[in-house]
Amino acid sequence: MAGLDAQEQAQLGLKKIEDAVVMLLARAPDGLAIDDIARDLGLSAGLPPNRHNALASAVLEVLVHTGRILWDEDNGVWRDNPEMG
Repeated sequence: MAGLDAQEQAQLGLKKIEDAVVMLLARAPDGLAIDDIARDLGLSAGLPPNRHNALASAVLEVLVHTGRILWDEDNGVWRDNPEMG
């Protein structure tokens, strides 16, 4: 990554996290709760207990906004959006 500026590195990192979330959800036909996503991807590491889902929440919000994943309110889980695959 030599030669990349800070913004480019951040955007590449964010893209990798987003792709990891989508990959995880694609393997979970019943969807996953935010706690599971944050834990399984290590996104809660180093955060205080009351903020364990903060990073996962921000990433999930972006992914829903772009249509890559879906929020299943009835079941309280996040799901892959098969129409985007």
